[in-house]
Amino acid sequence: MSSGLTSSAPGAAPARRCRLAELPAGRNLEVRPASSMELPDLADLLLEKIPGLVAPFSSFARVHSHSKSIFSVINGGSIVGCFACLHLNDRGLERLLEGSLSMTEPDLSCLAESGEPAEAIYAWAWAMRPPTNGIKAMGSFMAWLERHQFAAAEIYGRPATDKGFGFARNLDFQPVKNTMKNQGLWVTSRCA
Repeated sequence: MSSGLTSSAPGAAPARRCRLAELPAGRNLEVRPASSMELPDLADLLLEKIPGLVAPFSSFARVHSHSKSIFSVINGGSIVGCFACLHLNDRGLERLLEGSLSMTEPDLSCLAESGEPAEAIYAWAWAMRPPTNGIKAMGSFMAWLERHQFAAAEIYGRPATDKGFGFARNLDFQPVKNTMKNQGLWVTSRCA
């Protein structure tokens, strides 16, 4: 699926920069799939930082058990952030775009299993504890996502906070304009 990158052919508009690919990785930040023992702390962090978050812990744990898509951000041995994602397969991306993918109890048949290629990545819930640099954490996360099963997957999300909207705009996310069912859905290309 393309997000509309432009060509740099003569006479065409210049190619859009790939801000995600340019993010610096945090030297002291480790981003990796969470261990099952870290899931309660990560869920607490997300509940603390994201107003209105409603997905039950059982759903959070079930998704991670299936796809290993909840990532811990570690600094000095402490959890300082979380990237909770949905690694979508073809069916999951289709349901996301048509507005029928549940965000509280995602259907596992819509998610790539751990180790399988993802068609898209949905930013289910992302948060950092201050003073963690979110841009450097994202840089470390993007380095992790260079693995072959994620290399071409575009990233979708629905920013829920002012910081989230600023983050999305700064990283070249654009609103998806397919249908009314996609209200609030944004996407950015990985420029793979």
